[in-house]
This record gives sequence, structure tokens and C-alpha cells, in this order.
Amino acid sequence: MATVHTNGVELRVNRYWVGPRDEDRPVVVFVHGLGIVDHSGLSFTLGMPLANVADVVLYALRGHGRSEVPPTGYRLDDHVADLAGLLDALAIDVPVHLIGCSYGGAIATRAAMLHADRVGSVFLLDPLFSSPDWTMMIRAPMEASAAILRRDHTTEEVMQLLGLTSRRKADAVEQRASRFLLGTSVLDDLQAEADLGADDYAAITCPVSAVFGTGSMMYPLKPVLEDYVPHAEIHEIEGIDHLGIFSLTREVGQLIGDHVAQQATRASNGAAAAPAPVAPVR
Repeated sequence: MATVHTNGVELRVNRYWVGPRDEDRPVVVFVHGLGIVDHSGLSFTLGMPLANVADVVLYALRGHGRSEVPPTGYRLDDHVADLAGLLDALAIDVPVHLIGCSYGGAIATRAAMLHADRVGSVFLLDPLFSSPDWTMMIRAPMEASAAILRRDHTTEEVMQLLGLTSRRKADAVEQRASRFLLGTSVLDDLQAEADLGADDYAAITCPVSAVFGTGSMMYPLKPVLEDYVPHAEIHEIEGIDHLGIFSLTREVGQLIGDHVAQQATRASNGAAAAPAPVAPVR
């Protein structure tokens, strides 16, 4: 794990590859979600296995994990600027394949709009992305959590809220959540975000793949993505909710691996058209 200074903030980064570094090896960058998560879980479950065929980069967003927690700068475009600066700091000058997980989907799609020359493809894992009233999906539960943290509360309430059984872990999560939700402008920044529409998404010309759980709170965004990005290849996993989809490491890892391999094949063949949709994963 390394610390990288970019866009005025220190970010913690993991980078994996197996064997000699090959300039033709695809570069894959994972972008995690917003809240009490960071990149560490993705490193072990999805990042490291992919390192057999790719140069894999995972990092903790500002305010998350062991990255710096600045008091401000949590707008979507701030995260995109962090990502672009990270690529500069790591001297990555080839188009990368972005894996946007949950809120990371908003960062990945926005990066594909603003930095088309630096994004070779996008894979969205049960994603949130900018669309009408999009921030309410995460702002409402975050504001509810912040309300609990502001008043007198017990560790047991935190354990119940987060479904935890360990008091020690609950205490650690509470400290992290308080620092993030109460000590930064993240809630105000989410409130101030604009909604992007089809005209904005028309700037995304790279291949896009996505997978949604049909039981997820993100599933209603599937037809929106189909409308905004008509060339997107979309998969469904029946009955899986938002958290459950991240536990399906074999199925999801296979989809990501196939996506990256497909883009590498297209690049070597000089192809430009997006792949045709395939049957949903059941």
C-alpha cells in the first residue's frame, strides 16, 4: 500500500500485478462506493485475482479508509479530479478500464464524460450514477446516520443500525462515520449536486458494461442507464440486493474479467463498435 498526493489530498493506493509488467497489459482501476467502505475489501475479492491478467489499481476515496479526510471537496467532479490526478501521479498514460462500484459508478461515468481520452471502458457494479434525484438514494440513509451520531446514542444502536455483532468494530466504524459525516461537507456537497441527463451521457463513447441485482435499490436505475447509454451491455443477477452482489465474487469477478479481456481483444483488432448485449446472468 502506498500514499499518493493528488489534487491537494493524500490517497492510499494498492497496486497489483503478477509477473513482469507488460506495457500491453490492460490497466484496471477500481472505484469504490461512498460511506464507511473503502477499497480494502475489493482488493482481496476482485482486485488481486484480476492481477494475473491486468495491472490493477485500487484506492480509497478522499474521506475514506486511510486516505486523507479534508473538510471539503466531496462533489462528484472533485472525485473525478482526484482520479485523474492519481493516474498522473502513477504515470499511467494509457486509457484505463474503470470498475465503478455503487457510488463509484457515478465517478466512473463522469470521468468517461470529462476524460474520454483516458478511459478505455467502464464496468459498473450495481451502480449509482447522476440522474434525476440521484443523490437521495445515498443522502437519505447518510443523513439518518448523521442524526443518530449527533445525539446521545449507544454502541448497541450503532451495532443494530449497521448489522454488526462486534462492539469493537462498531466503535471503530462510529469514529470513522463521525469524522466523515459530521466533520466534512459531504452531506452539503451531495445536496448541491446537479442532475446530469442524456445529453451529458452522450459524451460517453467508450464501451460500457454493467451488472445490477434485481433485488437492489439500484435496480430502478437500469432502464435509465439503457436510455442514457444505449450501447451499454447490461447483465442482471436475479434476487440479489445491493450488498449481496458484492459477495458474489466468482460471478462478478468472471463478468469483470470477461469485460477486460473483451476490451483487450477489441483494442488489438482495432475495433470501435461496442459489443452487442448478451443474456443476463441467472
